[in-house]
Amino acid sequence: MEAELEESLPIIAATRPGTNAGIDAAALRGDMTGALVVAIVTISESVPLGLLTFAALGSSFVGMGAIAGLYGAVAAGLVAALLGGAPRMISGPRASVAVIMATMVSTAASAPGLDEHGGAMTAIALALFGIFLAGLLEALFGMAKLGRVIKFIPYPVIAGFMNGVAVLLLLSQARGLMALPDDFAWADWRDIPSAAGAWGVLTAGVTMSIIALAPLISKRIPGLLAGLVGGLVLHYVLSLNVDTAALGPTIGAIPPAVPSFALIHLWAAAWDPWIVEALSSILPSVAILAVIAAIDSLMGAAALDSVTAGRHDSDRELLAQGLSNMASAVMGGLASSGAVGRSAASLKAGARSRLCGVLSAVFVLLGTFAAGPWLTYLPRSVLAAVLTTVALSMMDSWSREMVSRLRFSGPFRRAIIANLAIVVAVAAVTVMVNLITAVAAGLMIAMVMFVRDMSKPIVRRSYDGAARRSLKVRERGGADHLAARGHEIVVVELDGPLFFGTADALFSEVERLSGNAKVMILDCGRLADMDSTGVRLLQQLFQRLIAHGKTALISHMTRDDMNGRFLGVIAGERIFDICRLFADTDAALEWAEDKLLQAAGIASADHVELDLRQFSIATGLDEGEHAAFAALTRRRELPAGTTLFREGDHGDAFFMLAKGTVTIRLVSGRRAPVRLANLIPGVVFGEMAMLECEHRSADAVADCDVVIYEMSKADFENVLATSPALAAKLSANMAREIAARLRVTNNELRMIS
Repeated sequence: MEAELEESLPIIAATRPGTNAGIDAAALRGDMTGALVVAIVTISESVPLGLLTFAALGSSFVGMGAIAGLYGAVAAGLVAALLGGAPRMISGPRASVAVIMATMVSTAASAPGLDEHGGAMTAIALALFGIFLAGLLEALFGMAKLGRVIKFIPYPVIAGFMNGVAVLLLLSQARGLMALPDDFAWADWRDIPSAAGAWGVLTAGVTMSIIALAPLISKRIPGLLAGLVGGLVLHYVLSLNVDTAALGPTIGAIPPAVPSFALIHLWAAAWDPWIVEALSSILPSVAILAVIAAIDSLMGAAALDSVTAGRHDSDRELLAQGLSNMASAVMGGLASSGAVGRSAASLKAGARSRLCGVLSAVFVLLGTFAAGPWLTYLPRSVLAAVLTTVALSMMDSWSREMVSRLRFSGPFRRAIIANLAIVVAVAAVTVMVNLITAVAAGLMIAMVMFVRDMSKPIVRRSYDGAARRSLKVRERGGADHLAARGHEIVVVELDGPLFFGTADALFSEVERLSGNAKVMILDCGRLADMDSTGVRLLQQLFQRLIAHGKTALISHMTRDDMNGRFLGVIAGERIFDICRLFADTDAALEWAEDKLLQAAGIASADHVELDLRQFSIATGLDEGEHAAFAALTRRRELPAGTTLFREGDHGDAFFMLAKGTVTIRLVSGRRAPVRLANLIPGVVFGEMAMLECEHRSADAVADCDVVIYEMSKADFENVLATSPALAAKLSANMAREIAARLRVTNNELRMIS
């Protein structure tokens, strides 16, 4: 939450246990020094936060709020330090959760019939019980391993909420900053100049100035403490010569009793229907308190990780923060969360372990006992100045950075404006409506953002069978037919999740692309995930394609993989009757090409042996030339699995496949062989290595029993020397065959690019 933390601290290596069993005196001194600094800062901040929280109960309960802030710092700081998943995190009352608790107290205080059911003490008890429930909920978050999930809330929503809370905090301190009397009504705003205490305004201004300037003079003295002391001194110096009414009121009487004693009264009346109804009215604030406290703590822990080179346990931290809030409620303290600013102060002072958090809680407790009676003399104008400074520091730095980057955003200007709009919207709802509505609006915005981001076009690209062919190398007649009719095969590549946000767009896009296609292939190689809506869409899409006489195929999906099993479970096994699944797109393309060739009457000749005259390399040969060519070739029958040549062999011959199929593949010892091409009868292969006098670049393996014709390099060179006309025709036919393959390869490369 505090982006400045990374700039204010150097990287601090994580402390590791040493080999000696003795106590590290230097580390102990650092923890004690850090604890003392944290205790001072905690007291300076917790007292005014207590005043803010109990303000709705009236001025007579302001002192009780102050002591509640200190009790919360003790209980939360001790429990979270002992059990937390971020060892160097300091926990205690924070402005972000104090504003929510103030809403809870205000709601309880405005409950109809409160006076007949215990009055303000019942309202306090209800609020404390709300903190207990929020802590329980927060602990359940940790037990349910939701630490990572909570951090997935979009940051613009969090930033908007925090900015709104900061504005609310600023507005709540207006009375104290202007030293207005407790009975002043805002409806009489025209009377503010005459009602305000001029000397109180001066005291508040000086206090804020000292807080701002103190770090520039000395980084050893906490700014809040310097401002608090300076404002206190100024207030009482002025009180010697100025009417106290112009300085504004002080806290007043501090009760010696723990406010949580009111819980006893609540427990005694637990079955009273009025109590149940009053509790139900604060439950929304309870849920918000749990979520905001969790987010505040986890983001603070992440910020600490960046400067300590450590790694916190999110779930353990949530559990500890929840238990600390439960302990604080029982002790009569305020709600708390991880306070990254205090953690940074402890690190600067030398703290290196969770012992610092334990000691700081002890120091706060001792300070409460020692200084408790003197808290009654703290001027509210000074405390308002402290909280105003805290509110200003709460303003999200990321939001300010986004505003400054609008001038240099270029093509990303629209994205920045959209994020800032979310920040402003959530902040506005927080200020003008209430925190509960703001959180609801934030969650709704988060959902809309998620659907928007995930609903990008799921179709990555599309192409037809003329642009990309399968790896099955066809004889010239089949290849020419596929070149002319390949547009009847359409491949649609999917990229991203197929869910309710993208399903309809995919349906419309596939319908548009299907056109005159006879086979539609959905390439799911980049399909991230599917939901039931996506499966339902596929089912409807396949049925529609079949109704129009088309065939549906899915590549990169099998019945055994995750997506295939999900498809079968949601749609039922009958879905596999209306679509075919293939392990990869090449296999789907090969199947579709075979169907096109069969429909055109160009049947596969895998099982029929071709004569040499039927090879494209023999095109244009007369009888004499054919006889000479046949005399130089050797017919061979090879069983399935025979390796015709291996990668690295010398290219000393070329081959003509007359029957069966041959696979060209690359073999790696670390993974399965990669198929480069599948050859059918009528194909000439191996000629490139022979013509270039190079080594073979892949293996050639017979898929089944095959018949091949082989011409050695020596025989081919003999033709070149003795029969120039025959050699010219053979070379020209080879060149045309190679050119045809290159055209196919060129089209595929164009598709890839």
